[in-house]
Amino acid sequence: MRLFIILIITLAFNHAFAANKIRIGVLAYGTVNWELAVLQMQNYDKKNNLEIEVIKLASKNAVSVALQAKEVDLIVSDFIWVSRQRFQGSDYTFYPYSNATGGLYVQPSLKNKSLFDLQEKEFGIAGGPVSKTWLLLRAYFKFKYKQDFSTFVNTNFASPPLLKKMMLDKSLDASINFWHYNAKLEAKGMHKLLSIKTMLSEMGIKNDIPLIGWVFSKDFAQKNTKLINGFLQASYETKQHLFSSMYSWKKIRKQMKAKDDIIFAALIKGYKEGIPKNFSQKEIKAAKNVFKLLVTEGGVRLAGKSKELQEGTFYSFSPKISW
Repeated sequence: MRLFIILIITLAFNHAFAANKIRIGVLAYGTVNWELAVLQMQNYDKKNNLEIEVIKLASKNAVSVALQAKEVDLIVSDFIWVSRQRFQGSDYTFYPYSNATGGLYVQPSLKNKSLFDLQEKEFGIAGGPVSKTWLLLRAYFKFKYKQDFSTFVNTNFASPPLLKKMMLDKSLDASINFWHYNAKLEAKGMHKLLSIKTMLSEMGIKNDIPLIGWVFSKDFAQKNTKLINGFLQASYETKQHLFSSMYSWKKIRKQMKAKDDIIFAALIKGYKEGIPKNFSQKEIKAAKNVFKLLVTEGGVRLAGKSKELQEGTFYSFSPKISW
């Protein structure tokens, strides 16, 4: 009888623990791993009654496929992808992860030049023809100069690591890359000529826009509200910790592949600047305007047949955090 009672208690405990498990699909070497490592290191998962399983995948496509196949519960993607999926009948929803975005970096010799001075220069682009940074840059150039930037420069599409190498060996005059590669370029003396924040501000969009966020099924969230909200709370507690403490940064430095103190400092600075501290109706309205800009440039290839941001794209949650 005693053994039977112990067995029942054990099974009940295991069931409760499994019910609090969330599977997160990430790029094997993406920056999301930094936050998740610290989240678990600082026990924010246990504090919020979570068991986190991190599933590392080889590509962005593999991450989105894993979510669609229900092999993971949550990934990081952009709200454009979420809106497109909703238009096609899926129920994915988005909650801000980071405001960190790419920017335009140039060789030191072009430090005091303008965007218009890049005519016929060798220009590198990470993320392919529908890179959000690339599309926003094209929209900005049309807004400012009434010309198509894609025919104004010599475009070179390549992977983020290759673009970084080409900038360092001066094969490229300028490039737009993912934020952490830009941070490394800046640490090596490259100059930020233009940020997305500046582009959007000059086009009348003043609010910070979190282009990337946690993405999950709305149905899953409704059935597991405490689980999803607990994870989002843990994510924000981790961000607050990383914003104010150097201890955990030192713990994950090897994972960050920061080869020197300058690169290490630049990566920390870039992460902190990308923390979304506000997400209200003002940011949602701004996101709708950004969506229109992106669709105008990216068309069907980017957003399918959807012409406007779909209702339900953004998930409603207010973390218990004060900055």
